[in-house]
Amino acid sequence: MSKSLERQPLLVGEDQPREPSFFEKMKQNLTENSTLAIYLVLVVLIGTVNRVTFKIMQYATYNYSYFISQITTLVYVPINFAVIFVKIYWTKSIGPEQRKFPIYKFAIMGLLDSLQGFFIVVGGVKVPGIMQNLLMQGAVPVTMLFSLGFLRSTGCDHCKHTRSLLKKKKVDFTEVYVNGSCADGCLCRVTVNGMEVDTNTIESLLDSMKQLDRTIVLETSGVNWGRHLKTFYTPFQYVGAGVVLMGLVVSMLGSLLKGGSGGPLLFDFIFFLATIPTAISGVYKEIAFKEADDMDVWYLNGWVALFQFLFGLTYAPLAAVLSSLPIHEIPSNLWEGFKCTVEMKNTIIPIGDPASCSIYMNITSVPGHANDIICDSCDGIYPYDNAVPALYATLLYMGANISYNVFLIYVIKYGSAALMYIASTLVLPLGSICFTFHFLLGHNAQQFDKFNGIGLGVILLGLIIYRFVGKSKASTEAKLVHVGIHEPLSLFVERQVPNPALKPRSTTQVRNAYYSRLGMMPEMYPPPAHG
Repeated sequence: MSKSLERQPLLVGEDQPREPSFFEKMKQNLTENSTLAIYLVLVVLIGTVNRVTFKIMQYATYNYSYFISQITTLVYVPINFAVIFVKIYWTKSIGPEQRKFPIYKFAIMGLLDSLQGFFIVVGGVKVPGIMQNLLMQGAVPVTMLFSLGFLRSTGCDHCKHTRSLLKKKKVDFTEVYVNGSCADGCLCRVTVNGMEVDTNTIESLLDSMKQLDRTIVLETSGVNWGRHLKTFYTPFQYVGAGVVLMGLVVSMLGSLLKGGSGGPLLFDFIFFLATIPTAISGVYKEIAFKEADDMDVWYLNGWVALFQFLFGLTYAPLAAVLSSLPIHEIPSNLWEGFKCTVEMKNTIIPIGDPASCSIYMNITSVPGHANDIICDSCDGIYPYDNAVPALYATLLYMGANISYNVFLIYVIKYGSAALMYIASTLVLPLGSICFTFHFLLGHNAQQFDKFNGIGLGVILLGLIIYRFVGKSKASTEAKLVHVGIHEPLSLFVERQVPNPALKPRSTTQVRNAYYSRLGMMPEMYPPPAHG
């Protein structure tokens, strides 16, 4: 009877899930992969549209770049906070822990992002589309530079406090970096004359040993500069960033030698400056969110957009100087910008003599128009120059930008950082090609010249080396730390993550630490002799 019972098959209980069949698994995988593929294609297409519509918007609102910089930030504030309100009071997906995040940190992020947006919009108004597309890639080497400078591990907070205390006491000590970390993620050991002491009582211990010879060693899980430079990025990533930088130099040679299709060198440089606050903002976000990895992206962007707009109000005088606008005309320029963008009304128009203002075509005046004042085309009155009215151009850009960020999040959530890199890499050549189409940009369409053509090829090679050849599958992490409002590229901090083991403490070290907690000198209580 027992044998017959052993031969009976196990019955699947009602609460036990049934194993899906091979065909069901295949169907599920195809569905998931198809959805991800659709998201990926949409990111590439919408990312390309985002860049092109951004430049079309600038053509339509040429005389009102500061107004555009502010209004395209302001509209995100009510949108984000409306979603935040729903998430807090209906879905409960933004909890108390996230709302405890310090507001001043959002203010710092807003300051940095406001500088980024200002440089991109105000500085980029005279930079052609292809050059804008190339200069954006400067975020790669600039971010690498700031990541290396600010993201080096110097140990946990307790260790930093101990290091600061030793320096405050003007004590000579040697710091030793140990590869690894303890179970709680922190390593901080202090030895005095070879004996380990409790770091919590180190201050009183130092006061009692003022007159004694002492050799102090601080062991931390921090990383020294040599190891930091070797392990934070792979060698190929350094090479890739260098190649990208070379491509940028080649691209800007056209502006420097005045033989290419770049913009004025000053405005090319201002546009490139946007990569600096972009990089600092991304690095700061990574530092600030170390203890808030689950920060809701709507909550983040809502507060950052609010502070970005407020800080942007202070840039009006600088924008006026760059636009050759008298300071006292700033209020009227903002009002005219509103009429241009919302009502599609032209303010700067030819009066009597057509040469009283010029039509904006590739930063150059129309032959016969000696005046540098650019005519408004808010209503698309010059179809050969800008056929899209200002309101429609702005709505197109903002719709593309919001859609791009949404689908970008889905690609990262359901795919991987590698897919994001593929998408953003493809946007570079596609966007550059689109800027050559006359049906999109009219007479503002460009053709590749020897500078931006070679520069595009070199930058694309550098991105491939940096993002794909230089990536170490076993030890590389990528974390989304920023979703840009003006900048269509989202910033990733990518590097190697070494994780070596840490040697356990010896019994002598444990005993000495115990004595030091009691306020006793370890060397006064040697270990018992065993006969």
